[in-house]
Amino acid sequence: MTNEIIENARLLADAIARSSELEELHSKEDAMAADASAQLLIAELQKAQERFMEAQQNGEEPSEADKKAVDEIEAKVEANEAIAAYMKAQDNFTQMLDSVNAILAGAIANSSDGCSCADNTCEPGGCNPGGCGSSGCGCS
Repeated sequence: MTNEIIENARLLADAIARSSELEELHSKEDAMAADASAQLLIAELQKAQERFMEAQQNGEEPSEADKKAVDEIEAKVEANEAIAAYMKAQDNFTQMLDSVNAILAGAIANSSDGCSCADNTCEPGGCNPGGCGSSGCGCS
């Protein structure tokens, strides 16, 4: 059984590596890396966050100017098309991984929410979200 599990894990890893979500994430990451304005904004945000965290680590309250600077830079970052596209692609990839994790967790928990993957039987509304066979435990 262990060899079967390992082989299935390899198949899953390969499917994830070939997924459109990961392909899109890499594409948007490359576009963001090539966008000079995006890179400047990211560097600016990192510096502002470092100042903010340094103040907190020294037991000081970050100044209003530091707080405002971080807020302003975050707004610019979110408005940058290349960064926004990357963040959306990252969210889509994370959602896919969360769905995979939910399937695994449901199977490990022996599907106590009205769905049994062992015998492929489902009760309506089981395997949240969306019921069996959606992004729940994987019953069909």
